[in-house]
Amino acid sequence: MEHIIVDGASDDGTLDFINRYDNTRHDMCLLSKGDSGIYDAMNRGIALAQGKYVTFLNSDDFYHCPEGLALSVKALEKSRCTFSFAPIVPEGSRFGHRLHRHPEHHLHRILIFPTIPHQSMLYLRSALVELGGYDPTYLMGGDHDLTLRLIAARKKACFVNTAFVTFASGGFSTQNVALKLREKERRVRNFHREVFGVEFSDEEIETLVRRYRYPPRYLSVYVASQHLIRRTFVAGLPKTIRQSLVCHFNFWKYYLKCLLSI
Repeated sequence: MEHIIVDGASDDGTLDFINRYDNTRHDMCLLSKGDSGIYDAMNRGIALAQGKYVTFLNSDDFYHCPEGLALSVKALEKSRCTFSFAPIVPEGSRFGHRLHRHPEHHLHRILIFPTIPHQSMLYLRSALVELGGYDPTYLMGGDHDLTLRLIAARKKACFVNTAFVTFASGGFSTQNVALKLREKERRVRNFHREVFGVEFSDEEIETLVRRYRYPPRYLSVYVASQHLIRRTFVAGLPKTIRQSLVCHFNFWKYYLKCLLSI
């Protein structure tokens, strides 16, 4: 286990705080240097990492379950998947965050909404290197973009049914809604263009991104995307009859909502 701390040349006492730790007890690497944004910093962390798997913990999040990482690595080793994901616990939020509690029930929405909580994801480091890491041109959607590129590359995922991360809400994305929507439009356009050769009009992309509904004439593309998602998350699909029924119900409910939308 190695700890890589990437600091953006802060002057708020962070470095003094970190340097108080006994580095002889922890395999720790500290990089403090100016960067062009969070995803540039995360890519620097990937470049410094030596382990087989990597995960990212932002400064306002924490692990509340000590077994979470070990269970995730065990699931990855057993399934031989490229990445894993798990539920997370929101802190200080007035919303229920049901998507975060049961992400495996909502995979059908992943193309237009980041239903997989990136705080709980572990990645095979070699796969991140292969894909070029995060796209640093994103200010807040780079994690969702990476997940979509993993799906497009047919990389498989496994679901770990253990909530081990607590994350703080109210961050940068919630304070910049307009930018968040523009970046989401870009991600959705890129994915459908690359995977299905579909070029949405401005009106269609607005319907999809802002109303969470596929234009009815593209429902065949939606069905095709679900087959792709199910192949990708082969080790993360629900195993019980109840969970399977929930997933199928959510899929058809969303499909009919798109079909009946004006």
